[in-house]
Amino acid sequence: MGLISHVASLLDQAGLKYQEVEGSLILLWKTDHFDELIVRIVPSSSEDWLYIYAPFPSIKELSKEDQVELAFSMLRESWKMNGVKLALDPDDDIVVLSETNDRDLTAEEINMLVGNVVRACDRLWELHREAVMS
Repeated sequence: MGLISHVASLLDQAGLKYQEVEGSLILLWKTDHFDELIVRIVPSSSEDWLYIYAPFPSIKELSKEDQVELAFSMLRESWKMNGVKLALDPDDDIVVLSETNDRDLTAEEINMLVGNVVRACDRLWELHREAVMS
């Protein structure tokens, strides 16, 4: 069984709804700040790592001053968050990311990893708003 198939079975056990799209799993979440937050689960090409992430718009959409303030806030907040990174991808898109190389994942662990990303997205929304409104 491939990694994505294994994770899909864990999501089923956890009662989480998802769609399989082109070798990844996509979950939609309704949160305090999002009507349809997209969380994607993808394996590394070697299937040694599993990445759970939520994409955000490019930081380039903000003014230079707001970019600096948001990046600084993201760095500070990443330090406080358990198991989640707030980062910029190579295209300067903002992402919330959790990763694991645990080959013995359980339904509870995948549920926790996805939940951490979802909660971090709401926090990032607040940081983004603070940076733009200051």
